[in-house]
Amino acid sequence: MSQYDVIIVGGATSGCYLARQLASKGIKVKVIESCSEGKAGRFDIVHIRKADFKTFNLPEVHEGDGIYAFGFSENSISSPYNDVHVPTPDPIVGVHFPLFISRMTEWAKESGAEFEFDASFDSVIFKENKIAGIKYKKDGEIKEDYCKLLIDATGMKCAVRKQLPSSYGIETTTLGPNDMFYVVLYYLRMPTPDVKNTGWANYKTWIAPASSDPYEKIFGIGACNSFEYAKERYKYFEENCPDLPKGTLIKEEVGTTPYTRPPYTMVADNFVATGDAANLTKPLNGEGITSSMVQMDVAAKVIEKALKKGSCLKEDLWEINTEYNKGQGADFVFLRALMTKLVKAKDSEFEYFFRKLQKLLGKLMGDPDAEVKLTLGDIMGAAGALLGGLLTGKVSFKTLNAALDGLSKGNKLKKLYVNFPKNPAKFDKWCSKADKAWNKVGKMT
Repeated sequence: MSQYDVIIVGGATSGCYLARQLASKGIKVKVIESCSEGKAGRFDIVHIRKADFKTFNLPEVHEGDGIYAFGFSENSISSPYNDVHVPTPDPIVGVHFPLFISRMTEWAKESGAEFEFDASFDSVIFKENKIAGIKYKKDGEIKEDYCKLLIDATGMKCAVRKQLPSSYGIETTTLGPNDMFYVVLYYLRMPTPDVKNTGWANYKTWIAPASSDPYEKIFGIGACNSFEYAKERYKYFEENCPDLPKGTLIKEEVGTTPYTRPPYTMVADNFVATGDAANLTKPLNGEGITSSMVQMDVAAKVIEKALKKGSCLKEDLWEINTEYNKGQGADFVFLRALMTKLVKAKDSEFEYFFRKLQKLLGKLMGDPDAEVKLTLGDIMGAAGALLGGLLTGKVSFKTLNAALDGLSKGNKLKKLYVNFPKNPAKFDKWCSKADKAWNKVGKMT
């Protein structure tokens, strides 16, 4: 039994990143990870924006180090019929995910964070009805460690959060089929090296490199409901997207990622949720490695202040909610609401949108982490294009109404999150408003 300032359950990218941020401030941190060292990571390859290595001061990867797989900078978002391509130039680095997590682990250790692998979270220890530590399984035994603050970075399992009492002040519900993307990655060898890197928002499908070999590509798709449905959607994509070269399957990987809003509060007494355990993924593609780091940078500063004060109650941690929600959080809820309403548009309607709204689409889809600022000109241009589509029969009234409804509900949600209550006293009233707003948005299906 040991005493720590902070215990983090989960040692993938989120757990490692926050451990580094806290330990570098002199905070005593322990990370509990259920996998063996070097075995964490759902996929072989993940793509990270090159700019994010500098933004978040991540450990650099270099060609020949075994972690770095490739780099590329030419990207676009394509229309359903492949006639319109909106450039989204953004240099990307491909890394071997398990090896990158191992590097992140060493990076956190360099700052003083302690790790324990093959250690499976069992339960939360409470003292005077407040979190005081954890029990975990190691080598067939139940062990105990104590802490002033417990952090859930267990990914979609939400292993800690879902075990908390419903009265603890934070949502404990688990994700259902319509709250996540079922992701299927097809590693293919293409007949030509000239296949462009692009994505199709309407199909929720993308093409990106799989290795330094220009003939090897990943064709990925994400869809709600099930892996079977995602594969059906991929077949539809193959059959209906013109000029799509066919490749030879090398291997297939599957995984899931959250596709729903974060819990209304990400903190409770002596507790913080982060990463996929807090549903901090990008609304356009479901990725969450670096978007979670935005929240964790806020969390590290707030946690440091709370520990110096000697109290990590929800009031002391509340600033994590307010600071995150007035920035990226507000942008993400806007995009999530808009995408949820637009998802049922027909392929021909998406094609029309791409022809008429290239500038707006570039703004919404270009930099996934940039603040979404729609000008009056953007809104008027979108309204004009939608009305023109309705008058010419290119857009149905149903889709027009859905697009306008998405913009309206997205803006209302963004305003609500920007004005997240500054303390827990007004939180229940805010939740009532948020419930009504999200119920009107519905689920991505």
